[in-house]
Amino acid sequence: MKKYAAILGALVMALALPVSAFAWVSPTGDVKASTVTYEAPSGVEVKAAAACNGTGSLTITPEESVKASNAEVPEGFTEVASFKIESTGDVEPPYQFSYNLGAEYANAEVTVYVDHEGKAENEVVTKTASSDGTITFTTDALSIHTVVAKKADGVVNTDTGSTSPQTGLNTTAVAAGTVCVAVAAGAVYVARKKVSE
Repeated sequence: MKKYAAILGALVMALALPVSAFAWVSPTGDVKASTVTYEAPSGVEVKAAAACNGTGSLTITPEESVKASNAEVPEGFTEVASFKIESTGDVEPPYQFSYNLGAEYANAEVTVYVDHEGKAENEVVTKTASSDGTITFTTDALSIHTVVAKKADGVVNTDTGSTSPQTGLNTTAVAAGTVCVAVAAGAVYVARKKVSE
């Protein structure tokens, strides 16, 4: 009976772990732009969100005729969409952004060309999307964003490097380790049962 309890305990531990942050992550702050869902000319449905501190407001506008002045489309990449982010009233940097390109771009290489329109030096943000196609980043100025992406190869890497907010441990790795312990405990039980027979 103790052996069954040990196996059951290991399985419960695996199920009780925090789930890895594979889902859409919305920015946090006092000021949040209304999340925009945009069917881009590229055919990609993009979800965009922004947040910062302050008492004003943020607006995200999809742009079809404007893109970041520093934008490029490297070989193998697709130009997904462009957005202009503006503010009214009192807003404070840093500005947080989330873009979700959908499951089709899970684990994709994503580059955001950031044109600060003379308010700061332009930036190039390079990220690997999560398993649901989300990237997040921050800037110190509002700007035009042009998003380009290269779909991941056939091998899907589901480890997005998410960590538990309580421990800082990679929850995917911990979950995998716990499942391994459960399997090992089951194997030991079966082996001992055979020996005792």
